Amino acid sequence: MENLAAQIAADPTLAQRRAAIEAQTESFTARPQTTAQRGTAVTVTIPVVVHVLYNTTAQNISDAQIQSQIAVLNEDFRKLNADVSKVPAAFAGLAADAGIQFTLAKQDPNGNPTTGIQRKQTTKTSWGTDDQMKRSTYGGLDAWPAGKYLNLWVCNLSGGVLGYAQFPGGPAATDGVVILTTAFGKGGSATAPFNLGRTGTHEVGHWLNLNHIWGDDNGACTGTDNVSDTPNQGAQNYGCPSFPKASCSNGPNGDMFMNYMDYTDDACMYMFSTGQSARMNALFASGGARASLLTSTGGTTPGTTPPPTTPTYCASKGNSVSYEWIDLVQLGSINRTSSKDAGYYNGTALSTSVAAGSTQTIYYSAGYASSAYTEYWKIYIDYNKDGDFTDSGELVASRSSSSSSTLSSAFTVPTTAKSGATRLRVVMSDNSATTSCNSYSYGETEDYTINITGGLRTSTASPATAADYKLFPNPAADVLNLVLPAEHNPANVQVEVLDARGAAMKQVRYDGSGMLQVQSLPAGVYTLRVQDGGTVVHQRFVKQ
Repeated sequence: MENLAAQIAADPTLAQRRAAIEAQTESFTARPQTTAQRGTAVTVTIPVVVHVLYNTTAQNISDAQIQSQIAVLNEDFRKLNADVSKVPAAFAGLAADAGIQFTLAKQDPNGNPTTGIQRKQTTKTSWGTDDQMKRSTYGGLDAWPAGKYLNLWVCNLSGGVLGYAQFPGGPAATDGVVILTTAFGKGGSATAPFNLGRTGTHEVGHWLNLNHIWGDDNGACTGTDNVSDTPNQGAQNYGCPSFPKASCSNGPNGDMFMNYMDYTDDACMYMFSTGQSARMNALFASGGARASLLTSTGGTTPGTTPPPTTPTYCASKGNSVSYEWIDLVQLGSINRTSSKDAGYYNGTALSTSVAAGSTQTIYYSAGYASSAYTEYWKIYIDYNKDGDFTDSGELVASRSSSSSSTLSSAFTVPTTAKSGATRLRVVMSDNSATTSCNSYSYGETEDYTINITGGLRTSTASPATAADYKLFPNPAADVLNLVLPAEHNPANVQVEVLDARGAAMKQVRYDGSGMLQVQSLPAGVYTLRVQDGGTVVHQRFVKQ
């Protein structure tokens, strides 16, 4: 917050940009479909570049330690962390899969292959919170383009600071997150009680527009984190509080101190809420401040085509594979034998094709550490490609067995299934009540890709009209936000600002994020020309 205050003092227009981002966020989270956990939105995969600044050999952290931080981010933002089972029952229903994942960059800004890791030895023994580590002119490492990458700097921060982040809307040259060397990832230099990678989760939460859960009001109970499902809370919590811990008359459940946006120890924070998930997702909706990341090629190996976007599916994971796990799934060209996969295996890179109307047989079996326990199998296919497995006919097999022998189930692909790639989910649990979502005690979940041929064509939306393109605020002083129709990609849009004579105003540029900087325009009435694929619309706005 101190860093944000310093940035606003240096650039008063930042406050206006932040207000515009907040308005877009409020608009997005107010929609009915975002009041619950996302089911059909696109999974966001964010390319990450890690800038390592070290003075001593110990500060030059290993590739393995960096990979461990990426793994923690993926677990925490997808609700795949094993300790989510520790969320108290009072809050368990609010623990959310944000549908956001991370990968080390495979392509640098010039299109060259990269490991996503930069290293630089420095004579500086420590760094402050004034962003100098983000500039080569001060001995740091420059940021990669903010619209394409999440920049993480790892260095020796002074003053007892574990890390700090820049909120959306700030300068591109300093956009990203800074983390103390001894609080980054797991193993290596990471030191207890901040040795489980949760400083990274907390700070990336800020980078994705989450506020501190107590609202930064110094315990006055008058602040807000702008999220409706997190209890009003006094000051920050430290250490590992006992549940419940009340403040601001928020009993009987008290503070959601196990939330990643509090200040508890790494081992005692293990959830984002549904409301926080929706707030982060707003950044990737039409007009969202970080929507350009949806089309970034930074996570794609040069010379390859990025995979098509797919729906986000709820998390499903066994918390323990000490006694049983899935050791075989076979359907068509999918034929995978395996040992333990930590409760979940993402096999969506493996696929097979099935025809609508055809009868198929899937084979599967359990592996056991010693005794063969009764396992409950449920196999799902998302036939209508809506991002869930709850529609009629999508549970294609359900049975129990206490044998390690190969089992089989036959099913018929409905003629109404939609053509194209969709999700196959295999769940094996010791609990008959386990469904397609959430965590469970013992067992494993595996996901694969099914390509359906000969089915229904995926429906297309009706052509957009001028009324579907929104501008705010109007009149505008410094920043004009363009909100596109749902499911439209900001990167495919071309924008021009025309004056009253129809001449293009070259000083206004559109960066693909939905935000136009118009402060350089003289006061007057202008026309925004939007070309979105084959659609061209015009909207008028007033520059104050």
